[in-house]
Amino acid sequence: MGIFRKKEEHHPFDPLRLVLESIRDGVEAKAEIDGDTVYCPEWNIRIIPQAEQVTENSALLNFYLTNPEWDETLYECCVGMGGDTRTAIGMACGSFLFSFMQGIAQMQNRTDFEALESSFAGNTHRWKVYKSNIVGMGENVGDISENHSAYWDLLKEHIVKRLGNQKMCYVKIYAAKAKSEITGECRIDDIKSEELSQLVADYIKDWDVKNFASHKQFFFIRQDNDTLLPNPYSGEAGRERLKSYVKIAVDKFIEANATKEYDKTSDSIKQAIDDPVLAEECYMFIPEICAENAFSAAVYAEYVSLGAEKSVYKNQISDFYPINLAVFTLFDEGVYGDQTNEVYKILIGASAICGSVNKLLEGGGRLEDAKLTALCFMPSEEFKLR
Repeated sequence: MGIFRKKEEHHPFDPLRLVLESIRDGVEAKAEIDGDTVYCPEWNIRIIPQAEQVTENSALLNFYLTNPEWDETLYECCVGMGGDTRTAIGMACGSFLFSFMQGIAQMQNRTDFEALESSFAGNTHRWKVYKSNIVGMGENVGDISENHSAYWDLLKEHIVKRLGNQKMCYVKIYAAKAKSEITGECRIDDIKSEELSQLVADYIKDWDVKNFASHKQFFFIRQDNDTLLPNPYSGEAGRERLKSYVKIAVDKFIEANATKEYDKTSDSIKQAIDDPVLAEECYMFIPEICAENAFSAAVYAEYVSLGAEKSVYKNQISDFYPINLAVFTLFDEGVYGDQTNEVYKILIGASAICGSVNKLLEGGGRLEDAKLTALCFMPSEEFKLR
């Protein structure tokens, strides 16, 4: 893959090799180096490291994990500091191994879990929660030696409300205080929750810190097979099929823009896609997904309203983030060539968010200060949550 910088004058060693060897030797399962990845056959997990930045005394490493049983690629970013590059890389790898991979090991070995139930779209779902160690850096704060459930206890009820029918989800908690500056972050499937991040920030506001202290922890939440409902877009083949349907929907938005027959877009998408639920989801969500990305400085509601249904968190809708990924994969793959920017603008222009943002800016408001209310959609009577 060539994702690490090769040997340079200030690196008397290969950083990639050091990371691969550190991960291979540190995971709690038999592992082998396979090209620029580490493969764990017992868990059927492949770990793909990427160096975002490596200097003489710091390392910023990205780690991607894949498993055919999962419907998503897991991601973690780790930073290490040290007196030299080796030490910095070692610190970053240690952060990854002692928290993220320690939680993965629990999940794959089915050990030390908490059982829970959730309800979505009239169905009960049962889960097992695997809580990683809390990794602390800087000054010692809080009693993490005995209480590894503090953040889970704080957020449990809010996380459960965000569970739908997914095979699994993972939650990252990061809490840090540098003198009076507080950082609280909660990410669900690598999507930041502003509401839960604020709870984390409020929780640590009274830390007595002279310089710097931080905590990091992960929750891996896996659904029991007996309550998991079938998903037509599960697995690699399913994701490819969903991407092909998303392209059809995008093409219909392009056609509607060319003919100015915007009111026919929904029907044309339904006629072209033989999955009526996905067709409605594409019509409702694709423009808003593009607008949220284009106007990312604003804060958006974490849920949507779907007709008579109660508010539903985006995390709960099984197709929402896969549609998001498919749209931008199409752009990244160059499917629309030189017309990519124009297509992007067409989709943004079809969104309700675009109208709200334009009104805000025309009134002299700042996008950075905007907190947009939840989007309200009116799907057909045949529409079903899944």
